[in-house]
Order: sequence, then structure tokens, then C-alpha cells
Amino acid sequence: MKKSVSISVSILLTLVAMAVAAADSLEKEFSAPPDSARPGVYWYFLDGNQDRDAMVADLRAMKEVGIGSVLFLEVDLGIPRGPVPFMSEQWQDNVAHSFVEAGKLGLEVTLGTGPGWAGSGGSWVDVGDSMQHLVGAAVKASGPGVSDQQLPVPPPHPANAFAGMSPPLAAVRDKWFRDVAVMAYPAPAGEVATIGRANDILVNLKTLKDVPPYSIRRTPHRHVMPQLDFPEPDASQVFDPARVVDLTSRLQPDGRLHWDIPEGDWTILRFVARGTGQTTRPAPRSGHGFECDKFDAGSYRRHWDNYQKKLIDRVIREGGPLQPGRGLSTIHLDSWEMSSQNWTAEFRDEFRKRRGYDPQPFYPAWMGMVVGSRERTERFLWDMRKTSQELVIGKYAGTIKQLAGEYGLLYSNEPYDMNPAGNIDLGSVADIPMCEFWNDSLDTQYSCIEAVSIARTMGPQVVKAEAFTGRPPFNEHPAKMKNQTDWALAIGINGFMFHTFQHQPLGPDAMPGMTFGPYGIHWNRSQTFWNFLPAYHGYLARCSHVLRQGEAVSDILYLTPEGAPHIFEAPADAFEGAPTLHDKRGYSFDAVTPRILAMRAKVENGRIAFPGGSAYRVLVLPDVPTMTPETLAKIDELVQAGATVIGKPPIKSPSLVHHPACDQHISLLAREMWGGVQPSATVTRVVRGKGALYWGGNLKAATDLYPSYAATAALLAELGLAEDFTSPSGNLRYLHRRTDDLDVYFVANRTAETVVTEGVFRIDGMQPQLWDPVTGKIRAITAERRSDGLTRVPLTFEPYQSFFVVFPHGTRGTPSAASAGGLSDPRELARLDGPWEVAFTPATGGPERITFDSLVDWTTRPEEGIRYYSGTATYRRKFDVPGLAPDAKHEVWLDLGRLHDIARVRLNGTDLGIVWTAPWRVDVKRALRPTGNQIEIEVANTWANRLIGDQQQANKGVRKLSWPSGLLGGREQAADRYTFCTHRYFKPDAPLMPAGLIGPVRLLGIGD
Repeated sequence: MKKSVSISVSILLTLVAMAVAAADSLEKEFSAPPDSARPGVYWYFLDGNQDRDAMVADLRAMKEVGIGSVLFLEVDLGIPRGPVPFMSEQWQDNVAHSFVEAGKLGLEVTLGTGPGWAGSGGSWVDVGDSMQHLVGAAVKASGPGVSDQQLPVPPPHPANAFAGMSPPLAAVRDKWFRDVAVMAYPAPAGEVATIGRANDILVNLKTLKDVPPYSIRRTPHRHVMPQLDFPEPDASQVFDPARVVDLTSRLQPDGRLHWDIPEGDWTILRFVARGTGQTTRPAPRSGHGFECDKFDAGSYRRHWDNYQKKLIDRVIREGGPLQPGRGLSTIHLDSWEMSSQNWTAEFRDEFRKRRGYDPQPFYPAWMGMVVGSRERTERFLWDMRKTSQELVIGKYAGTIKQLAGEYGLLYSNEPYDMNPAGNIDLGSVADIPMCEFWNDSLDTQYSCIEAVSIARTMGPQVVKAEAFTGRPPFNEHPAKMKNQTDWALAIGINGFMFHTFQHQPLGPDAMPGMTFGPYGIHWNRSQTFWNFLPAYHGYLARCSHVLRQGEAVSDILYLTPEGAPHIFEAPADAFEGAPTLHDKRGYSFDAVTPRILAMRAKVENGRIAFPGGSAYRVLVLPDVPTMTPETLAKIDELVQAGATVIGKPPIKSPSLVHHPACDQHISLLAREMWGGVQPSATVTRVVRGKGALYWGGNLKAATDLYPSYAATAALLAELGLAEDFTSPSGNLRYLHRRTDDLDVYFVANRTAETVVTEGVFRIDGMQPQLWDPVTGKIRAITAERRSDGLTRVPLTFEPYQSFFVVFPHGTRGTPSAASAGGLSDPRELARLDGPWEVAFTPATGGPERITFDSLVDWTTRPEEGIRYYSGTATYRRKFDVPGLAPDAKHEVWLDLGRLHDIARVRLNGTDLGIVWTAPWRVDVKRALRPTGNQIEIEVANTWANRLIGDQQQANKGVRKLSWPSGLLGGREQAADRYTFCTHRYFKPDAPLMPAGLIGPVRLLGIGD
């Protein structure tokens, strides 16, 4: 027995040692994160405005400031066309060369699936190989008699508002059609009953004629809500599928129909395939064409051969075999902006294979007409959308991933905004799920929740985001972006792709140069503060790397309704914080689709777990009356294995498959699981197997789908599960991840005020550490452990400050001195008032040298060159610190006070780093002397003030620029006195932005 105990202790000590080693490794990587964690950029090109040397210069500039990857896309936003046409030999050579050079620099390259910023298509896609609709046209006939008439060709549906067709493409689309079927039905009495008004948003959604952009329009139909009962028209007004006559073989090549008409009145319908008109938008002119057929793998393969394969083969010829993590590494499908299709040549066969019955009798339903009954028509359309979803996922996204994988490439996907296949399911195919968030009024935050949910249920550890897309002028900078940066990190994003680095081929006389129309934050090498960005990029790399470790801790799992399209949104009260920056509350949550649940969910220790992903305490069902037997059986399997489920029973199936037996199956199993179908006035618990179902009372839906977060939270509390993180201040956001040896909480202040509070963590028995992602430093901190399994940690946050609070498992050594964040009881050692010598750059209008008697905002100065100045100015002065003891134990920090917008500090020739966010301080003790100190502070602001200054009448259009290479069409361009860019962002009377070092600048001592 003693030997057994000894062995057990030995094993335990070994495991603890391994955990300590793993934690130590992460500590080292926190200080110097790997290249794979560095942020990336969208690298955009504007219709042929491309320069080979400038492309390499772009990449080297990225490398120098800590950018790790680029996503290559080319578009046409209306500026004059450049000298290198898209897909020309020179274009392909330049692009391939830049990809190879990127690999040499250690940068990763992602290639979009086509020209334009979304979709897969181009000038090489024939209209017959493009996205298609099934459309029909009706004629009347009476018998007995003989029909020998010309059947009209049905016109195409109106193109989606975002189709982007040019007149030549519209003419091609209008001419093309392919016959599908001719069918005759006994004519209904009067008008044929329909499922709704023609071209109604919901009707178009149900028939997949059009899926509107949810982000822009916020339509009420983010999904097709299942109904228990449908209003039924009179039977005489509907098409009878049992009496349909297939006349397809009787249609002549010229469109004439020869038919011996039986007795009675008949409606003859000619169905044809027509192009949807969707094009690659906004593609460069030589790449502008139709989108390939998303239901046909062969269509995408033909597109691949004309675009990606050509570039990949050229990259390999120039640079050798592709290498993971360097150079070309990923194929990317950007936001879905192609609306929908509902037909392909093989659709009928695919439908029969997947649904088990023939869709042809229901073809009138594509036109919104009722076939058989309203109930049967709606069920059929559900099956049609489900089949369409499966085709998009398998034939399109699956083919992209397969072809990418054949070259050892990854596949990333941003699966929104007009996606007909359901955002989460489409994104689940990707190796790297992506989302998008804007920094202005367009709210796409739901896409971030969806992408994070994909990762946590499918297993990828990296979630990327197209970051800070928007329409801001040149006034964004890291400090201004810090709050939204931390919001994204707390949501679960751990890979930033800045929108956008616009290729800069115009040279130093044209600054800030090329811009991406009105969009993006101008994250490129002509930015004023570009050389100051390594600090912010380092922050992102540290945070991203830590937040890729282990698994996310989340408690609530929302099941989306079955079917497509679908966009997930949680109950409104599951969030807190600003309306445009919704933070999750103390119980984190994610979403899962029935498809992913069926594929991957299992029960471990009473939680619903996903291999390589997260585990959840409860599954919350959508409040819909329908569910397929397969999904209900999966839920029952999970409950019997120990899962806890919240929600009421379904009543019937949404599908026509195995109808009516499917409804009987649902009814029997639901009653068996819940014990009935009518909810109680109070919450009811039903034990089944090892698990339980909760329903009734306040667990009824508070929105159209789910019970309130408050009701779910109350139940979790009753089950003995405390919130994962809370703070009395109510001003902190968080994210929790767990590895084998660490519990890691990212905690951030979401206010512009200093917050002194405590964090309450659902952790017991562990000594916390404070990891500062701005500095890379790690400190031990004190904590109060409570008997209820919670740990309270005192914390101090400066405005928008953030930390990792890390709980190492097992016994750990304690690094450095204790601190709770912020600087404890600082005392002023010296105040560096004026005068300051300040050096500006004359090339952007500032004086070469001037003395400031005191520190002031540049925009308050009388000199026009300073008031309108944009760029870097260097502040210098000498100072002494009487009484400073060089060997004193206390810390010494330089506090810059107010600063606009970013700074680098040098003291006595030592570079002390970049200051870009609160607290605006830098540790100076290693370089500080008692006397004769020389300080140098470089301060950079944004381009805004200089661009406003150049709109003044005396400065506007006073220069002329042209590029012999043919950039911007080779045309002469009017340039302002100091600046030139391809889009106007400011009017002459726009307010100036605060600028410069305002202070007070102080030396602060902390400690003994």
C-alpha cells in the first residue's frame, strides 16, 4: 500500500511539473509571441493600379511593424484604371512574385476566391454556368383538342439590388435560358392561391429568389419562422400534384408544344432556368463577370482553373513548393454578397437523393403558387431550402476546401451577409471561421458571435475578423480603437485582419496616396503613425496567442432552428454595455445548429461537449413548433446521457419527408420526453435518463426564439453554477479560457474612466497572476478565496485598460512584486514643464524647429503650419532629478499626461518604447540619471488636420501630379499643397482633431 501511495505521489508531482513547464512556456511566449499570432491586413488593389516594386515595399513595411499576414483582393471602386489589367501576364507575374516575396519575409498570404470583395466568378464564367433561378410562365388550354402553340419563355426574376451587372452582362443574361420542364395541371378556379404577395420579402426568402442583407436592412426575417398551422385556401384554387401531366418530352426545340388535350380546363407551365444576374462585385473590369453556380462543384472547379490554379501554379514555378505558414497559405471566401439561387441542372436529382421524393410536381411552388395545400407547399419549400443549403455547403464551400487542401492550403470563410445556407452551417466548413466588425453605424457584431460559436463547436482555435471596416475619415488611431479592440477579444476573436492596407504605388509626393474609397481605417505604410504600430500590434499578438490556448469556457448553448436561411441572435438581455459594443454577461454563451449538434455533440460530466471545443451546462431550444425526427432523437440522446435542456416540445416536423409519419413520430417522442405538450405556469423539471428537461413558467420565449437570459441565468444559479465572472463596478468585460494547467481570464475596462473594483472569478484554490498585454510583464496579485468556490481579486484599471488574470493550476512560484493593476500610490518626483524644443517636418507644412514655452494642443497655435500639421513632431529638453538614488528600489515612470495620438520615448539615447494607450506611461528607471538627462518624445497624430488644411482655398489643387507608368489612367491629377489622396474625406470647415503632447509630463515614483 505504501508503495502504491508513493507511486501516486510521484505521478502527481510529475503532472504538476509538466503543468508548470507548459505554463512557463506560455509565459515566455506572452513576452515574445510567435509570428502566427501577429495581426494581418486586407491588402487591396484598385483595378490595375499596381506597381511591382511598390508591392514588395508594402510587404516589407508590414513586416517591420509586426504585421503577419495579408489577404489579397482586387476591386474597382471607380478610380481611373491602372496600367496592369487584372489577370494579364504582367499582373499574374507581379502577384506571384509578391506572394513569393511575402513567404521570404515570413508573411502568410491569403488569396480570395475571386475578383471583387466577395464571391467566386469572373469574366470566364459563362451565363449557363452561373447562379440560376427556376422560373415559370403559364398559358391556358381547354380540351378535348389539340395544342400546337408557342409557349412563352418566362422572364428572369429581377436581379438583386447588389447584382452589379453591366449593360453587356445584363444583355447576355436576358438572352440565356435553359428549358427544364413543361407541366399541365387541371386549372384552378379563378386565381391560383399563393403563399403571399409577389415579390414580398418573405416570399422571396422562402423561394430563395432573394436573401436581403441583414446588416444593412435589419429585415424582420432573419430566418423563416416555422408555423404550426397555415391558412388554407379553397381546394379549387390550388394545383393538384396528383393530377399533373408531364409534357416535357413534347416541347419542340423552337418552344412549340404539341399535345392532345384531355377534357377540361388546364394550366400549362413552362419552366426554364434563368441566370440570377449576380456578378463579381465590385470586380476590376477585366475580371467582372457572372458568379459561378453555387450548387455545382464542377462550376466552381472551372472557376478555380481560371483563377486560383493559374496563380498557384505560377507561385510554385517562381518560389517552389508551398510551405505552411509562409507565403500562400489560405484560400478565403469573404462575406456572402451574392444573394441566392434555387436551381441548377442537377437539382431535381439531388433533391430526390436527399429528400426521397420527386420535386417536379411542386415546381409551381418556386413561383409562390400553392400545390396540394398551403401546408404541403410550405413543407416542400422547407425541403427545397434545406436541399439548397446542403448543395451550397457541399458543392461550393466543400469544393473550395477540397481544392485548397490538395495544395496544402487552408480555407477561411466569412459566412454572412446574404447567405442562403445559414451563417453558422456555411462557416462550419472552414478551417478558419471569420467575421467582420465595423467601427461606425453598420452593426455586424452578430457575425462575430456566429464565428466564435463555429470555432467553439467545430474545434478551430483561431477566429479571425475583418476588423474596423467602416467609413471613418483619417482620424482613427490605436488609442481610439482600444475599446473596440478589447470588445472583439472578449467576444472571442483572436486574429485581427485590418481593413484595409490599400496598395501604395503613387510614391512620396502623393501622400496619403491610394485609399479604398470611403472605406477602411487606412492601415498602410503612408499612414502618419505607421512606424509607431509595433506596440499596438504586439499587444494584439500577445492577446491573440493567449486566447488561442486551451478551450473557451462557456455555459449556455443556444440551438438554432432547423432550416435555412438563418442568422443567430441571442436574447437581448444576454448582453450588456454600449448598444454598438454588446458584451456578454457573466454566463457566456454560444450557438449551435442542429446539423453541428448531430455531427459532434456528446455528453461529458453532465455537459454538452464538442471534441476540441467547449462544453456547456445547458442547451436552450428555440421556441418553434417544428423539429425533424432526427434532431429530436439527437436531443433525446443527449438528455438521456446527462444533458440539461431548456425548452418546450415540438409539435410536428417542418418537412414533407415521410409525411405524415414524421409528425406522428415527433408527437410520440415529444410526449415521452416532456410528458405533455402544454407548458405549466411554473418551471417544470422532467428527469429523463441521466439528464433533465426544464420548461414552462418564465422559461417561455421572451423574444421570438429564446427565453430571456435572466430566466436561464436564474436556473443555472439554482443548479449551483455561479456566473463565471462578475464585478461590482459593472464596467468590465471578460473572456475565460482554460488549458490543462491554467485558467486565463481576459478582463478589460470598457469605460473612459479609472475603475477601482474587484473581479469575482468562478475559480477556487489558485493564486492569481496579472499579465499585462501592453508591456508583456507578469506580476503576482493578492486574492481572497471564498468557500463558495469563488475568488475575489482587487483590480485597478485606467481608462480602457485590460489585463489577463491568470490562475495557474498547482503550486507555482511567484514572479516579481505584487500589484493589482495600475500604479499604487505614485508620488511625483519631477514635473517637466516648458520650455520644449519641438521639431516638425517641413514636407507636411510644419516648422523645422520651434520652442514651446508650454505644452499645448497644436490646433490652438497661431502658426498655420502647426495648426494643420499631421505627422511626427519631436519634443526635446534636458532635466535633472535632484535626490534621485540610482539604486533605489522604487519604480520610476514617465507619465505623459494628455497625448494625441501616439508617442515614442527616448531617454539619454535609450529607446524606452512606444506609448499608445492609457496609462500613458513608460518605465524610465533603467535610463534615468540624477542630472543631465536628455529626453526626446516623438509624437504623431493622424492625417485629419493636414487634409482639412489642404481643403482651405489657398492650398486646394495647387499642384499637378502624373505617373508615366500609367497609374490612375496616366491622367494628370490635381493635388493639394501637401497631400494627395484618391478620395475626399473632409470639408474645409471640418473641426480639427486635438494633436500633440499636452501633458503634464511628470516623473512618478512607485514603491519604496
